[in-house]
Amino acid sequence: MDKRLQNKVALVTGAGDPRSIGWGIALALADEGADVVVNDVNPSGLDDRAADLRARGVRAMGCAANVADSGAVTAMFAAAVAEMGRIDIVVSNAGIIRWEHFLDITPDNLRALVDVNLKGNVYVCRAAAQQMIAQGEGGRIIITSSVQAHRQFPITPVYGATKHAMFTFVGALALELAPHNITVNHIGPGWVRSALNDPAPDQQDAQGIEANRRAVPLHRPGDAYEMGRAVVYYASPDGDYVTGDYTRVDGGLGIGKYSLGNV
Repeated sequence: MDKRLQNKVALVTGAGDPRSIGWGIALALADEGADVVVNDVNPSGLDDRAADLRARGVRAMGCAANVADSGAVTAMFAAAVAEMGRIDIVVSNAGIIRWEHFLDITPDNLRALVDVNLKGNVYVCRAAAQQMIAQGEGGRIIITSSVQAHRQFPITPVYGATKHAMFTFVGALALELAPHNITVNHIGPGWVRSALNDPAPDQQDAQGIEANRRAVPLHRPGDAYEMGRAVVYYASPDGDYVTGDYTRVDGGLGIGKYSLGNV
């Protein structure tokens, strides 16, 4: 059976941690035949991630870069194209979260959230679009936003705002890039047991974890690989006629009765 992403090259940001959503996405893309460039701000582990992907029968490379640094993003794409030949799929997944009540938000955390979650997406998507336009064969851009793109939770107001901004950003990019046959979409993970979410206040004891489980209609956390399967839909021929779209991958959390988080 042919794999849906054979002969495609993908770049996934924020994929260096083996317990990250980005790594789940990278694995799902590789399992559909895509060659994969894995990025993270921390170079530690990237060689191991690339070796893991090559063991699945695809080409792979690691590329460390801070997505909040425009020059670093440009250099990352240049290195990826020099090694892999082209870029067909870009998953702008890198993101950070801070748990703070609104009255306690610090300037440093505010700046960090905006730098990574907003500027980082701008820089990565711009570099992706420029490369895809130069190649002249279209492409796929997928952003990892969040269930918080459309539902509000306490103690993460700035994070939620940066994720809600992706509705406007993705829609505008989809309109601008459609003439180049580049689609732009985003997925909204909910409660995923991952390294990013480990410090969450409601993940620190059995009572909080059980409350989270009850809040999700499917009564379990999501798996990072399941986020990757949603990305594969947008990246594959199944998503040829889909752009400017948003898919919740949250077990029903976004339509559930309860809110997560400790006030």
